[in-house]
Amino acid sequence: MKTRFIATALCGALALAAATPVSAADWSETTMKPLMAASLTAGGVHVVSYFQPIKGVCRLTMVIGGQDGETQDVPPTRVELTIEPGRAAYVDNADGKSSRFTCLYSAEAMNVVRTERLALAR
Repeated sequence: MKTRFIATALCGALALAAATPVSAADWSETTMKPLMAASLTAGGVHVVSYFQPIKGVCRLTMVIGGQDGETQDVPPTRVELTIEPGRAAYVDNADGKSSRFTCLYSAEAMNVVRTERLALAR
């Protein structure tokens, strides 16, 4: 039952991504509107994300799965984050990059910036 729910969520998110695609090349910086899907392939996985404004905060949903049919060994995973306006959540990828999701205004939009991860030395 849980696997069917996750597969259904992934299919729904992929359908949204087909309607309003944002490719990995566009992910250097983009602004997402509510229910606008962003699709990214990073570090051997495929990530589809979208957000909904709920009670003045951004509810970010990410569905993470294998690439090109590789999901047979690794079932898709759904992650939800709640981000307050003016705050950001950082998601690190296995490809050495990080995605910063910032909730804007009154949760009317999200800014997504892809950056290289850097270690700070002191």
